[in-house]
Amino acid sequence: MAKQDVMDIWSALQWAVRDQKADRAFAANDDFRHLSRGGSVTAAVMQMGELNARIDGGGSISGADLDPDAERIWMGMLLLWSQWRAGGLRDQIGVGLPVHMQRAMVRMSSDPGSNPVAATLEAARTGDMPEWLTIESGQSRRVVEESKLFYVMVWDVLAALYNCLVVSDSMGIDIKMPSIPRLPWQSRKKVFDKVG
Repeated sequence: MAKQDVMDIWSALQWAVRDQKADRAFAANDDFRHLSRGGSVTAAVMQMGELNARIDGGGSISGADLDPDAERIWMGMLLLWSQWRAGGLRDQIGVGLPVHMQRAMVRMSSDPGSNPVAATLEAARTGDMPEWLTIESGQSRRVVEESKLFYVMVWDVLAALYNCLVVSDSMGIDIKMPSIPRLPWQSRKKVFDKVG
């Protein structure tokens, strides 16, 4: 199968969860139901079975009509989710950051509610990368650095997802690295320095 379409991983993830709704199609069939709002017929039937309720067949039910690439993208997200929960991905997320940002990352990663994979998924659902702040925003330095770190963590999850998918020769689309910069505030600062 010849690869025809080219997408960066950020656009591909948005397509998988916003257009294809791959997360909802899989929500009842894996251990990561909490990643997706809502439920499915499969989940309802499984719950009825757990309660020993009688289930009337009513005919065949077909599964979600997902594009195979969307399914692979979602499976990659599930893999990253399980790796993060098992303590993995620490060597891929937040690498090469300044020491003060690494300290903030240690604080954020020790928080049980902080999960960059879930944050990436939420960002893809809304279609917006997390907003990073500047000192001029009036926020404290710590808040500014944590907003930048949050942005980098989401970007790094996208890069990890890219690395999961790029090894697959069964993808129908050609996946590229994120087209958005990893540290946009640095390139932006250089532009302002050159102008000023």
